[in-house]
Amino acid sequence: MKFIVMGKYHYMLYILVLAMQPRMLMTVDENLKPLSVPVRVGQAVDVVGQAGRPKTITGFQTHSTPVLLAAGDRAELATEKYIPLTPILEGFVILRENPDYQDDH
Repeated sequence: MKFIVMGKYHYMLYILVLAMQPRMLMTVDENLKPLSVPVRVGQAVDVVGQAGRPKTITGFQTHSTPVLLAAGDRAELATEKYIPLTPILEGFVILRENPDYQDDH
């Protein structure tokens, strides 16, 4: 690897840098204004073929967005106040207010 990146094929370093990007979760409202909401971040669990609504993460911690995700981590909303417009919570996610949400207070 040392001779590939630092030697004859130094341009491979540029290709590797372009491929790198941090895994993050940033939530915005429908007007694309930043929105801070609580999310649970934990280890991803494979739920393919399981009946019902199985848990998709385990060993989670609750954070508020924006948040960085490690490799193998998955995030889910910790509140019912908003509905995501995409099933995958990674990158920029647009949230819509839940019309059926009732505040307990």
